Amino acid sequence: MRALLLLSIVLSGLGNFAIGQDNVELEQLYISDQSARQAQSINWDELNEDDAARRQQVLSILRAGGIQTAKDYFHAAMIFQHGNSAEDIRLAHSFATIAASLDPNLANVNWLKAATWDRLLLNYDQPQWFGTQFVRDDHGNLSLYKMQPDVITDEQRAAWSVPRVSESLRMLEERNNTN
Repeated sequence: MRALLLLSIVLSGLGNFAIGQDNVELEQLYISDQSARQAQSINWDELNEDDAARRQQVLSILRAGGIQTAKDYFHAAMIFQHGNSAEDIRLAHSFATIAASLDPNLANVNWLKAATWDRLLLNYDQPQWFGTQFVRDDHGNLSLYKMQPDVITDEQRAAWSVPRVSESLRMLEERNNTN
């Protein structure tokens, strides 16, 4: 029900995109979200609490009509991409899709559409399509989350700014070897 309410709020504001300016508060939330993930040592419990607070702030901005531009929707999508529930990830995918429809040339927007779709599939324990999601094993090494290999071609991945699966696996191996 909450998702339907939020989606109706989002869709009701579609007419305002062309005239809006990027929301500075939302951009700061996005910067905070990304910075928190660059730390050498991450306290995941604290990060999850901070992420939940950022998502609540985004919802407040949304309710106030403050999400209007492609960048606003992109920033909201990235913040919700780091949510823990299927509802959070569905909303992230909706935001990313709206951002891409408003500005298909916005940097990383197509990648974010792919990543939110893959994360939603992961959330439902289904194989991902694009190959954007990684999981850690008991030793802290990353591996590519299971994939449905023939759904998306490497050419389609490239069109969505997603690396070829072979390239993702190569980068993953390098990263695991440096840790």
